[in-house]
This record gives sequence, C-alpha cells and structure tokens, in this order.
Amino acid sequence: MATRMARRMTFLALCAVSLAGCGERHDARPPAAAAAAASPPGAAVTAPAPEASAAADKGGKAGREKGRGAAELKVKRLVLAEGVKDREPVAPGTTFRAPETERLYAFLEIENRGDAEGEVTVAFVPPDGGAPVGNVTLGVGPSPRWRTWAFTRGVRKAGEWTAVVRSETGEELARAPFEVTL
Repeated sequence: MATRMARRMTFLALCAVSLAGCGERHDARPPAAAAAAASPPGAAVTAPAPEASAAADKGGKAGREKGRGAAELKVKRLVLAEGVKDREPVAPGTTFRAPETERLYAFLEIENRGDAEGEVTVAFVPPDGGAPVGNVTLGVGPSPRWRTWAFTRGVRKAGEWTAVVRSETGEELARAPFEVTL
C-alpha cells in the first residue's frame, strides 16, 4: 500500500513539473480559439521589428492574481514568417504571397524583467486601416527571454499591412510592416 501511494505521489509530482512548462508558451491561440480558427487563411511575411520601449503593467490582472509586482515587458524581436520550428521563425520576410501563405506568424521574443506574468496582444492591421485581424492574446512569464508566437489566416488582401504588439494596458510595444501580394 505504501509503495502504491509513493508511486502515485511521484506521478503527481511529475505531472506538476510537466504542466509548469519551460518558460515558453507554444499555444498561440487566444482563449476563443474557435473564433481564430474560423478566420480565412492568411499570407506569411517576416520583418524584423524595431526595439520596443519597456512597458510596465501597473496593477494588471497578472499582478493582482499573484499579489506581487508588475510585468515589465520589452519586445526584443518581432519577426513575421511562414512558420515556426524549434521555437524559431521559418521563412521570415517582409513580402508574402496570399495564395501561397496559409498562415502568417508573428514570432516574438520578449523580455519580462518583472516578477509577474504579463500579456501581449498581436493584431494584424490591414492596408485600408480597417478592423485588425488576429487579435491574439499571449501570456508572457517572468523571464529575460520568452519566445511565443501568434498566427492568422486572415491576411488575404493585397497591400501594406502592419503587425502590432500591445501590452495589457494597450501600450504599443512593437510594430512590423509587411506587404501582401496576390
């Protein structure tokens, strides 16, 4: 009986460790993943983004939940690409062909020097300034190097698009322009 209990405790401990993760979020879908999956396919383009200014999440949701300090987010890298493999962008670019690109990925490397988790939202703004597509919310843990990504299938219209990354408070952290051709 004691051996069985010890095995169960070991199993539960291993489950807890595997659920804790390695400090990176691989699921780029927002909580309403069904809405994102219903959007039309999009083209992929990669463009390095300019350094973003540090943004503090003053009293945001993550800080209140943990009862600790705020997230201090800085986008170190924003790359648009046709895919992500081994936690790095694949086929990055600044021009994408809509018919050939099923998904367009916004790959992010973020620094969070705070001791609380934070969130960023990635939106893809169309050339006509219409309603952004994507609007994917991603969690960012306290880490000097947090890699995550979002994708959209909704980038189909030809023209100059912009990927925009915002903090929980709505502050723009980074942007990267890209072109979609037909």
